[in-house]
Amino acid sequence: MSSKKHPKDTPPRHEVLRIEGLSLLKSFAGDIADIDNIESLLWTVAEKTISKLGWVDCVIYLKDDQRNILVQMAAFGPKSIDYKTIFEPIEIPIGKGVVGRVASTGESMRIGNTQEFNGYIEDDAPRLSELAVPIKFGNDIMGVIDSEHPEPNFYQAEDQLILETIAGITATKIESSKKTRSNEGLALFYKRNPNPVLQVGFDRRVSFINSTAKIALPEAEINGMVGNRPGLQKALEQATKKGHAMWRSTIIEKEKKPDPEGLNLNQVPQTVTEFHIVHLPSGQFNLYGHDISHILDLQKKAESANEAKSRFLSVMSHEIRTPLNAILGLTDLLTHDEPTRQQQLQHLAYMEFSGKHLLSLVNDILDLEKMASGNVTGLPSHFNLIDLIQNIGESFQNRADRTGLDWNVHCDPKLPKVIYSDSKWLTQILNNLISNAIKYTQRGCIELNVQPAEEQHGASPMIQFSITDTGRGIPSHEIERILGPFEQIQGDPNIEGTGLGLAIVTSLVDKMDGRLTIKSELDKGSTFTVLLPLIERSSQPQQTQDGAADGTAFEPSIDPAPTTVSSKNSDENVAPETCTILLADDNELNRFVACKLLNRWGHEVHEASNGEEAVAMWRMLGPCLILMDIQMPVMDGVDATVLIREEEKKKGAKRSPILALTADAEESTLKRILQSGMDDRVIKPFDPPTLKAMVMAIIQKFVQT
Repeated sequence: MSSKKHPKDTPPRHEVLRIEGLSLLKSFAGDIADIDNIESLLWTVAEKTISKLGWVDCVIYLKDDQRNILVQMAAFGPKSIDYKTIFEPIEIPIGKGVVGRVASTGESMRIGNTQEFNGYIEDDAPRLSELAVPIKFGNDIMGVIDSEHPEPNFYQAEDQLILETIAGITATKIESSKKTRSNEGLALFYKRNPNPVLQVGFDRRVSFINSTAKIALPEAEINGMVGNRPGLQKALEQATKKGHAMWRSTIIEKEKKPDPEGLNLNQVPQTVTEFHIVHLPSGQFNLYGHDISHILDLQKKAESANEAKSRFLSVMSHEIRTPLNAILGLTDLLTHDEPTRQQQLQHLAYMEFSGKHLLSLVNDILDLEKMASGNVTGLPSHFNLIDLIQNIGESFQNRADRTGLDWNVHCDPKLPKVIYSDSKWLTQILNNLISNAIKYTQRGCIELNVQPAEEQHGASPMIQFSITDTGRGIPSHEIERILGPFEQIQGDPNIEGTGLGLAIVTSLVDKMDGRLTIKSELDKGSTFTVLLPLIERSSQPQQTQDGAADGTAFEPSIDPAPTTVSSKNSDENVAPETCTILLADDNELNRFVACKLLNRWGHEVHEASNGEEAVAMWRMLGPCLILMDIQMPVMDGVDATVLIREEEKKKGAKRSPILALTADAEESTLKRILQSGMDDRVIKPFDPPTLKAMVMAIIQKFVQT
């Protein structure tokens, strides 16, 4: 007999849906278990889950919080092209249509007839039934799963419950994927972080460490523990109490040994890492570090600079007060005593010496500051090298004689007579090196040897200047230090000076593309050797500022040093005929001194207190020479010179020589002076013989020709 099922044995529809739904959810959980990518997750929900429900259409939306819209991310049915792409995707504003309202309220909507729903949004085609449920994690609405069907009242309560369960699982999986991605990104961030990051327990055992931290704390990589590093345990205890703490770790670079002179621990190369320690609720500690070695180096340099400043103030106080004391004391003697003429001359000689010492001190400080700031450029010119060396030799002869030293100068016969270089800088280099040799040599001899060097500087030959003394010598560990500013050989408080000379020499040699070497032996002497590139004089005449060929106009001396200019003039020189000189200076005392000197040399002087007056008097007098201050009211000396040169060219008048008489010793000012049309510069306080020599040279050049 065949058995037949009685209708009452068939389970009711809701029971079938419940059983099928439970089976579907079990399958769904398995399908998405290993999926971490959110986009893949949504397509799996659409493809493998919605299709099993027997529905014909489904679209999954995710919320774009920044634009406040819902974006179609995955679909099943007509909207799905290949289970990877949505056909003509649309965006729905939050609050609009069924989907937008679900995203706004967080409540599911099941509609039996969409034609009766006000605000229905048609997508690819109109359908009568719609079921939309939120993808919600806690109170966070992430998106909406929406399904439509052409039949009215298609979706039942059981369908809504199943889809809400699927949406809930999907939300949980999306949140988990976000956290996984965040944690992976954070782990990758810490792993690739150029700064050291690690996590340790209170027992200092490491649970996480990146590659940079392995370098900063090498033992942590070897044994898995930070070890009993100084200060760490105390820092961990402080972090436990306060939640955070700071700790510094120092790693000595053991592979780099101290030099033979013996460096202390602070001088051995080392890396200092500062860690910010954070105590976590889990009991672990996160350590975030950064290398502060360079900061500590800067701090040391700042402290060193502060010490140098203190030394500078101490040295300068002594160096300035000593000559000032002599000047003020001698002034008092001249004022209140009745010295004989011989005593007056002696007092004045001492005052002159003290004044020149002060001027030299100021010039050294200004030169060093300009070179340190990079605001100085060379002004090379053609000059007679042999004459310059001879002048320098003669200028130091008396000083060597007074100290009982033998002073010898040797010039190789193979040296070129005329070279192209910066005569001022070369003179300054040799003056400083020779002065130092005399200062530190009590007996014996000092020699200056000048000869062509064996090596070359690129395509150019070089000249070698060697200053050798039989002095005390320099300890090898002191050589580098004494090349810095305000540094001297230690051990003799009787040696005076600012310690600026060698620092200036070092800077000048560097700017001239040369090289300075020092060889020294204690108690036997030292040799300072300077190698400078040589450029021999070209046979092609150079053009001057006003277009005249070299030799037809007054050639600027470019501020030659006193040792080179003193030889061009002496009181035995025959004074030229009386000349009319225009002196323009806004300082009455400066005009008084200059007028007295010029009158003494037999010249007629007319005074102007500003540039405008100077131009007017030039038009009226036609002087044979103009001494022009630079900084003056109404019109400065540069503008006045430009105006005079323009009128000379316009009228075809004879060119009036103009000398700048200024306290501004900047190289940039000299360039501006020459560019304006002036012929040269005399720096205040000027040396009377220097001024007289320049005036004579100009008068002979322009007046007597």
